[in-house]
Amino acid sequence: MIHKDKAIKETLKIKRIPVSESVGKWITRHGLHGIYGIESINRKLLQRHLKTIDEPLVLDIDASVIFSQKSTAVTTYKMQSGYTPMIGHINGGYVVHSEFRSGNIAPADNNLTFLKRCLEQLPKAKSLSFFRADSASYQAELFNHCNNHHISYTVGANLDHSVYANIKEIKEWQSFQTKEGTAHHLKEEVAEFIHTMQHTDHAFRLIVVKKTVTPVLPEIWDMLSIDEKLDLAREHYHVIATNADESMSAQEVVRFYRKRGDTSENRIKELKNGFNLNYLPSSNFISNAFYFQIGVLAYNLFILFKQMLQNSWQKHTVATVRYKFYRLAGKVVRHSRQIILKVQEEFVEIFHAIRERIYKASLE
Repeated sequence: MIHKDKAIKETLKIKRIPVSESVGKWITRHGLHGIYGIESINRKLLQRHLKTIDEPLVLDIDASVIFSQKSTAVTTYKMQSGYTPMIGHINGGYVVHSEFRSGNIAPADNNLTFLKRCLEQLPKAKSLSFFRADSASYQAELFNHCNNHHISYTVGANLDHSVYANIKEIKEWQSFQTKEGTAHHLKEEVAEFIHTMQHTDHAFRLIVVKKTVTPVLPEIWDMLSIDEKLDLAREHYHVIATNADESMSAQEVVRFYRKRGDTSENRIKELKNGFNLNYLPSSNFISNAFYFQIGVLAYNLFILFKQMLQNSWQKHTVATVRYKFYRLAGKVVRHSRQIILKVQEEFVEIFHAIRERIYKASLE
């Protein structure tokens, strides 16, 4: 597309465009050296990102699946061939560390090692306050490490027999409230008890969320009597492990844990869909790992770039920013031996404001 676009090549003075085969050879040639190089760049960019954060640092980690039919792809836990990279976000945005993993590596494998590598990326003056993850990180060694390093963890727990037995002994439940203090639109109740695992060196809190659900269509549900509704009601439990002290109530723990939906899961979707990481170009595992790191670098640069935009654009996805900012109608003309790009006046003002912010940021 760039090769056929004469206007952009003339405006940016691009003389040669590599073909896809050349790009593939370049990715293969760099391999591990390229991966280590991008990790070094990301570490330096992270220092700039952390300067803008005044709140405690929160690390979210999660595994994702990239489905692929490449020869090096193997069957994942979702029973399709692909790869399962592990991704760590700091304060809901910047990818502090990522590992491109083979598809047969379970999301629970080497999570403590991954956490340590995330901590190594942080500058010495910064320390992690909170760690948040799903039940794949429900591991004694990980809990011990967080406790020894004064990191508050909030991790999805396993609903095993001992946990279930303790839940059945709970007599008092609290109605789950929203942040504004009103009752949640779903019938949910919260309780907690103290628990421990075989190899943990400390006890921790288990927060239980009880949700009453019914396998009935909404139209039929309204036609049933109260007794019929009670007969059909079923209870589902979700459990969260945390070492946070009592200053953080059970309901606050649940609300904090559920922020993973935006700070981790939605960010991974943005990384994969917005930067074309659902596609992998090579059958070589190392080449794909390098390609994935290039995508992570592009994503992190976009996170930093959004800080230069106006406040109303801060929560935009890359697709929205592309639509509002890059896909503008313009005209390239020659005048007085100069090449001039003409766009609407309102966008010129936006461009100048962004360039000014970037210049000031470069002086910091």
